[in-house]
Amino acid sequence: MYISVKAFETADRDSAVKANVNLTIDNAFVVKNLTIVQGRNGLFLNMPHHKSNEVGADGKPVYKDDAFPLSKNLRDKMQEAAIDSYERGGEEVHFDYGSRSRENVASDHSEKESARRDKPSILKILQEKVEKIPGADKPLKLSVEGGERPAGEVR
Repeated sequence: MYISVKAFETADRDSAVKANVNLTIDNAFVVKNLTIVQGRNGLFLNMPHHKSNEVGADGKPVYKDDAFPLSKNLRDKMQEAAIDSYERGGEEVHFDYGSRSRENVASDHSEKESARRDKPSILKILQEKVEKIPGADKPLKLSVEGGERPAGEVR
């Protein structure tokens, strides 16, 4: 995997949250709402999370991670890159994890874009299908959210 990490410093310098972080995987998938937090033992990367309906033994709400790495090694690399980006004033930091390199990802991305451009639109596919239906010579109306629209009109 080719991973890019970019930290955005928060405006409140007195807050324990020092920066928000975006993480991009293989130039194809973005994870937002990671944060760099100043803890008792220094800076650490906090994963995107939400407040659950559960209450801990201490009476405080329980927070659950929404996205997280499955290995300590990947978590450590993500944290190192995020803190590095933060300390460099928000400069994007990149690293490879596993067998995919930046070149492979760029090649895959351009191939996917080319394939996407070559695919017919869903509207074109539907028109071809409708033309094969007996009695489809009358104008059709498609029912879409917000009311009916004549065939071929896209919102």
